[in-house]
Amino acid sequence: MTEGGASTSRTLRLIVQLIGFVVALLLLGWTVRVALSEENRAQLERLGEATPGEIVGLMALSAVYVVLNGLTFWAVLWPERRLKPLDVIAVNGLSTFMAYLPFKMSIVTRVIIHNRRDGVPVLTIGAWTVAVAALMLATVAPLGLVSAWRQRVDALWVVLSLGGVAACVGLVLGVSTYFAGERGLARIHVLFDRLGSSLVNRALRSEPFARLHSGFGMLAHPRAVWCATGLRLLDLAAQGGRFWIAAAVLGTPIGADEAMLMGVTYFLVGAVSPVGQLGTREAATVALAAAMGVTMDGRGAEGMAAVALFITGTESVVLIFGAGFAAAWLRADRLLTGRRAARNH
Repeated sequence: MTEGGASTSRTLRLIVQLIGFVVALLLLGWTVRVALSEENRAQLERLGEATPGEIVGLMALSAVYVVLNGLTFWAVLWPERRLKPLDVIAVNGLSTFMAYLPFKMSIVTRVIIHNRRDGVPVLTIGAWTVAVAALMLATVAPLGLVSAWRQRVDALWVVLSLGGVAACVGLVLGVSTYFAGERGLARIHVLFDRLGSSLVNRALRSEPFARLHSGFGMLAHPRAVWCATGLRLLDLAAQGGRFWIAAAVLGTPIGADEAMLMGVTYFLVGAVSPVGQLGTREAATVALAAAMGVTMDGRGAEGMAAVALFITGTESVVLIFGAGFAAAWLRADRLLTGRRAARNH
């Protein structure tokens, strides 16, 4: 691609990101308007009656979500690099806070810190991120499919969901084991050599591809994979717990099944949104509540809008404090001035 073409492509991506961010803000505005409707006035007045224990519990689950997600990243990288868990949790806390912004600033933050501070190559971080995403898909997809069919959490839902997760994660582990290491790399070479493309062959034997290939090594380690899967399941349970508590605080309690479905949706949309998670998560959760016919004491989608915003508000407080701690712990001042922070691992 020519320099002019690359510049045009970057400009177009920037424009798309800006448009997407504006749309996300509009979605947030719509959610706020729905939450503040006349029908929700009594629900919102309940906020003043919330006990300290309820508020602390909700904020604690937000903190648990950040910690568990950070530990998931740590577990996946463990077969390749042994970073300190607290370091990875701190990076995750800062990255989660940056996820409110567009341009995938959460990923940019994660790459800069782990590369400059921890010396992890950029392409290895890319493979790491893809490996985490693959495990997340293997965990969330079965839960979503079973939930769409059952639309409630019962004994059959638990059996089918856990069985589906075990099968999908096992498949990821098996495929990764086949293609991991020197033997796996040789299998990839044999597979693509049949294409007869010298360009592809050179790319697959290059140092950059070797960095990317490390992702198979991460996903071929049974202990790391199953540890990360367990952490992700606990993370999703915390997401559902936030909705269950928030709905109860606002006087419109929902069942554990509905809370779990709302929590998974809220988390997943925020994770995949290319324009930042602010606004997109809330709107998607309200839309799902409407589609499922969640009543919430007769308030339906309007009631869910208030719950989603309540969760976002308490989460933002936790993330602000968490980001401040993370910046101090990671010596962000040195990272910003281009000096490598002293590594303590």
